[in-house]
Amino acid sequence: MTGTTIDFGRLARLLPDLPRWIEVRSMLLSGRCKVFGLEEEPQPRFAICNSERELTAVVGRANRDAVDKAMAHVGRGKGVAICPFEDCDYLASLLPDRTPSPVALHLLGDNARMPEVPPGAVRLVVPEELSTFDHLPPALKDELKIVAPHCLIAATIVDQLPVAFCYVAWETDSLWDVSIETLAEHRGRGYAALSVAFLVEYMKNKGKNPVWGAEESNLPSMQLAAKLGFVKTDRLVLFHPPGGRRL
Repeated sequence: MTGTTIDFGRLARLLPDLPRWIEVRSMLLSGRCKVFGLEEEPQPRFAICNSERELTAVVGRANRDAVDKAMAHVGRGKGVAICPFEDCDYLASLLPDRTPSPVALHLLGDNARMPEVPPGAVRLVVPEELSTFDHLPPALKDELKIVAPHCLIAATIVDQLPVAFCYVAWETDSLWDVSIETLAEHRGRGYAALSVAFLVEYMKNKGKNPVWGAEESNLPSMQLAAKLGFVKTDRLVLFHPPGGRRL
């Protein structure tokens, strides 16, 4: 489809609204993406990227040229690439310098165990106030500034300062992706769980369900997901650049 304008909304509708496609469909629905090597028959195949978020996703074993162009658009050696678990070997053959890492995708089960959020313990953060959060590590502050214009952010407040964050990393018609960050000195105290519980309820009122993605090697994230009642439903594979941090 070279030279053809791509209808992102129509392309999003070709993929079911499932956890494995949350990043892809979110990028398409927002329009903040580039698509390469699109083939629709017999099944959709393409590479898609968002350079701001430094993410490349590969759908349906897109051809090497499409993957190369998407990765180049993000920046060589930058960001992560993802694909469904069954396509791991294929993408690994195209990215021999990267090591695959399985990601467990969870949906909230019938036995959800969210903590009760005390009044005033968690609140939404507006983008304009991020510049005043001088206590945050620079990397976290930069990350929040990137997502803030497009994503809801909830923060747990301790001594009048936000110490744990949960934000809507990606969003589709019925799903949203849970991303959490807690300041190192405040970990292990349940603050992340409070921010998750707050945002789960907030998004539930919008008719949207949370998706929890965690690398299977990231035991604290996997354990917190289970503690809150999330149930593993699918798997992706994530390819880090050398030295990249884990989900």
